Amino acid sequence: MPLLLSKPISPYSAYAVWNIQETNQVLLGLIKEEVPEGLNPTRLAEWIVGRILIQNLCAQFALKYRGLTPNESGKPFLIGSTAEISISHSFPMAAAMIHLHNPCGIDLERARNKLIKIQDKFINEREIEYRDNLQKLCAIWCGKEVLYKIYGRRKLSMRDETFIEFETDSVMNGIIQKDQMELHYRIHYEAVRDYFLAYSL
Repeated sequence: MPLLLSKPISPYSAYAVWNIQETNQVLLGLIKEEVPEGLNPTRLAEWIVGRILIQNLCAQFALKYRGLTPNESGKPFLIGSTAEISISHSFPMAAAMIHLHNPCGIDLERARNKLIKIQDKFINEREIEYRDNLQKLCAIWCGKEVLYKIYGRRKLSMRDETFIEFETDSVMNGIIQKDQMELHYRIHYEAVRDYFLAYSL
């Protein structure tokens, strides 16, 4: 099975990445959950692998996996556990993260020219120096997706309410400013094959 990597972040957190190469028939044999109807083949593979990754991460922390359930905003939670999780997929790659105590976020994205076309929808004046820089735009996009997943509720503007500051070549400061509230998160990012992977620290 192409579990590409599994990495502990701290005594309370870890992430894992999967490179989807199996047929959906093979993947279906790896889970015991009821699969939703109507998913196209790519989405079905991503759905299955997301759960396989979460099961793998739960096992690392001796947590019993009972399945996932979404909240009212669609954010997935572990059934019967207070541990927090996050899932990302950009076919054929998928990633998942777990933290035993705190909200977490992970995102996986390939540096595609589409990000340049939509950059005005997610970068702001504080990030304008990275305009048209595809590698930086991909890192910013991933970082803001991490913030969105940590926030866990809808109606968060990626352009106007999330901000990314580069601290080093592998660490970003992520900021959420909303409703007179300001939250700060350290976000690590790295290359995984031809993708960028970002996750909260």
